[in-house]
Amino acid sequence: MQDRLDEIAKTIGEIRFIPEGLSVEKGIVRLTGRHRDETSRAAADKAARELIPWRKGPFAFGGLELDAEWRSDKKWDRLAGDLPDLKGKIVADVGCNNGYYLFRIAEAGAARVVGFDPTLKYKLQYDLAMAHAPALPIEFRVEGWDALAHFPEQFDAIFLMGVNYHAPEPAEIFYACKRALKSGGLLICESVVVDSPAQLEIFPRGKYAGIGGVYAIPSVTALARQLEVAGFTEIRRQHLVKMTADEQRPSEFSPQKSFADAILPDGTSIEGYPPLCRAALFVTKP
Repeated sequence: MQDRLDEIAKTIGEIRFIPEGLSVEKGIVRLTGRHRDETSRAAADKAARELIPWRKGPFAFGGLELDAEWRSDKKWDRLAGDLPDLKGKIVADVGCNNGYYLFRIAEAGAARVVGFDPTLKYKLQYDLAMAHAPALPIEFRVEGWDALAHFPEQFDAIFLMGVNYHAPEPAEIFYACKRALKSGGLLICESVVVDSPAQLEIFPRGKYAGIGGVYAIPSVTALARQLEVAGFTEIRRQHLVKMTADEQRPSEFSPQKSFADAILPDGTSIEGYPPLCRAALFVTKP
């Protein structure tokens, strides 16, 4: 596997692109410019296809329209109306995958954007996008959430999008986020949740709606309580929605089974768990 990743990294290094700019068009992170020659264009296309599946997107660069499994712009759009002005801010995205939200945060005017994700394949997807990008204030660290310890009280905002339920002790992540935020800073905690008013969690055996590596799915009330335990006091539910296949589905660059394959007609998961919902809590550090 490492040899294959090294070969893809070499292919990305062969890209010669003259960037023009970054824009967002109908949710697509669009990096405009032109390849110096067909060899460079072919290298970009080859790398994009060797890095399948692309989980987050959509992207467009170097003439390549890259639709991912997730329409990540839908999640961004649910948050956008309540986000603070990010211009000039220092912002982190913990569990940033291939960096789709890093580009969205940079496009919103942040002065510095730091992404954390330990998965080398996602870093290569990010590198491929950045090979087509103008100079941007983005840094991708191939590290997990525990690297926040190196950033005490440095961030104005931290995005934590779909991370907590993959951790055996999510409160540890929330503690780390709290320490890394400035006073008055905002944690955007977006999570799969159980739609219940009770303070409860479910503990799936194996997968939940096809999602692997899940330890526990909290209700919104339970998630808020976990954040309180970590020392947050100002917690607001920003949204709660039921997931649909419009947001997560197979695509050319992510052709494997997806959300619709993991849900029964009544909305329950194929494993027998409640319908998959997502919520976001906006959490301010005291």
